[in-house]
Amino acid sequence: MLELLAPEHHVTLLTPRPAAGQPPPASLPPGAALATYRRGFPGAVNGLARAAARGFPMQSGWFYSSDLRRQLRLLAPRADLVVLQLVRLAAHRDDAGATPVLVDLIDDLALNFARRAAVDRWWLRPVLALEARLLARAQRRLAGRAAGVLLVGDRDGREMAERLPAALACRIRTVGLAVEPSGDAPRAVDGAALSGEPPRLVFTGNLGYFVNDDAISWWLREVWPALAARRPDLRLVVAGDRPRPRLRRIVAAAGGVTGAVTLVESPPDLRPLLAGATVAVAPMRSGSGVPVKILEAWAQGVPVVASPWAAAGTTGVPGEDLLVASSPRQWADVLSGLLQDVSARRRLAANGRRRLQADYSRQAVKAQLLAAVAAARGGRV
Repeated sequence: MLELLAPEHHVTLLTPRPAAGQPPPASLPPGAALATYRRGFPGAVNGLARAAARGFPMQSGWFYSSDLRRQLRLLAPRADLVVLQLVRLAAHRDDAGATPVLVDLIDDLALNFARRAAVDRWWLRPVLALEARLLARAQRRLAGRAAGVLLVGDRDGREMAERLPAALACRIRTVGLAVEPSGDAPRAVDGAALSGEPPRLVFTGNLGYFVNDDAISWWLREVWPALAARRPDLRLVVAGDRPRPRLRRIVAAAGGVTGAVTLVESPPDLRPLLAGATVAVAPMRSGSGVPVKILEAWAQGVPVVASPWAAAGTTGVPGEDLLVASSPRQWADVLSGLLQDVSARRRLAANGRRRLQADYSRQAVKAQLLAAVAAARGGRV
């Protein structure tokens, strides 16, 4: 966002001060300035109490900062627009005063928690459902006092619009994620097919994030055994940060004595892992926003098979840009067929890359962002 806005606007980034031992913020693009505020445990405890008293979600309380409040009240009157990022900063809306506010929610977190409440452990579901309701209420408050609301995907926009009156729903705008395709030309044939190596599936993502942990754990339990029985030569790579011990055990059990399933923890670069894959899988049952793993696979020219929920988070057309599977049987059937069909993999890879270039290029996202900023600056809420 800074890189896209700074050439057109003077931007000040107000961000949490790094804790002791953490690296300083990355260098900013020309035209952007940096200001930091303090966050600490005492402030978070105070924020949780404030959130409970005012009916805000727990996340809003946990991320409350009195120093952010002070600095935002100093900076906002000098600005034409305040971009407040994430619903967790809902308690700081009033600190912008009369300056117009553009709320960048990124994704519909109320939807995220509601979906999680449907699949997580039974004893957590009431807490998650409550947080989903509080998040929805906070989003409505923000929409009512904002000049615009940004989301990265149309699916989240439609879901949120259904919870808002028409006068507020019309303030929602989609500003996508910018992911550029690899500089290499799309692969004409699979590297594995050329080298004679076994076909390889890949799943990537932050493995400490519930949505990804739940997705690959479910898939390994429900899909992998039948698929591996059909294709004993098949290999699977699970790659990402912060895998929990339980997931490590599931991966080890699925790999068995052959090691057909491997875990690559915190790889320095996902691109080589993706580029060497035959197919990327995205079996998420919950979550919100845009599944970045699908965009990254498209960027590397890798065909994708996704759950209906994951596919709906993109602009991809099922059957053209990616394939969709729901039940364990469908997953096994779709992947078995795709692994045997080189031409289908080529077609999906090429279509996915075109979809990425059309809808997720820097030029497309910049146009969306600048239009949203211009519209928000035109009104004061």
